[in-house]
Amino acid sequence: MNRWISGATGLVLGALPLAAQAGLEVCNTTDLRHSVAIGYEAPGGVWTSEGWWQLAPGECKPVMGRDLGRRYFYYRATTPGGDFDGPFSFCSTPDPFTIAGDKDCAARGYDKTRFRKVDTGNAADFTLTLVADGPAPVAPKGAADLSDEEAPLESLHPFARGSLGEPFTQNGIFTGCELIDGLDYCSFEVEGWRYHAYYGAGTADALLDDLQYWPMPLAVELEGDMIAYGDITVEIALGRVTEVFDGDFFSEERHLMQGEWQSLDDPASRMTIRGADVYDYYNGAFSGHQWMTLGGTCPDAPFEGIGWTRTELETQDSWCVHLGEVTADRLELINPGQGNILTYSRVD
Repeated sequence: MNRWISGATGLVLGALPLAAQAGLEVCNTTDLRHSVAIGYEAPGGVWTSEGWWQLAPGECKPVMGRDLGRRYFYYRATTPGGDFDGPFSFCSTPDPFTIAGDKDCAARGYDKTRFRKVDTGNAADFTLTLVADGPAPVAPKGAADLSDEEAPLESLHPFARGSLGEPFTQNGIFTGCELIDGLDYCSFEVEGWRYHAYYGAGTADALLDDLQYWPMPLAVELEGDMIAYGDITVEIALGRVTEVFDGDFFSEERHLMQGEWQSLDDPASRMTIRGADVYDYYNGAFSGHQWMTLGGTCPDAPFEGIGWTRTELETQDSWCVHLGEVTADRLELINPGQGNILTYSRVD
């Protein structure tokens, strides 16, 4: 049985045979009632989400009563007053739902909510068990003399350096893992470039699986091969990812900026910041997707500040503004050319 710990609620994952039928079952061994939803790729390649199953303490329920036929599932498990985050998103509603498609959730009247990945190992039946506490994580290699609190996160699955491309070792920011257009990958911001490590493209699945449960954004050191280059992207194969303590000069600002924001100047304008991705919406409709970096003063600015550069993924157009006040509930952006301030408030 595999054992993974995720946030305040541990997760024990095991491929256990079910007596009555094959399928996916969820068991709640915590002292709290949980609401569970799942996401999966349905026949025809349609990403589908379903919920909610209400699980009392000690209760188990089947959430899919047939042979799974797929290796990966995604899940969301919430409890009143609790918090749940994950690197993947599906559409949902507060009421029971089955929703085909994971795009344009708001435009279709749904909520966009975060899910985590479950690796079933291609089992025909699988039991996902929620537990209140889990074992302490295994210390990374080379860190046996450190306590769990002091040891950096590390995932190490080396391959022959230079066998897939140009070898490199660089520091960057881990910005999360995504599933877009059938491509499952993890991303990093490295000196203004967007590095992508894809499943099935040189990086061990086990390394990318580890990253699915890492916090982000997070300063890291990367080691691997550069496979291909784009305008602002680099495809990489990774052999090692190691957390770097105090490795992000803008860590505080970067973490405070994460989440959904609404313009106080134009309430119809919203943006969601996830890792290093910025998604723009206007009147609920998606309007743009940029890649963000934080750095020094914007070019040609008449005053110094922290520069926030956003680059449109489709056109590669970039612009830079300065960060003003950044708190848990307020974000100020200063136009360095005109000096005007755009103010955003966090959306609960």
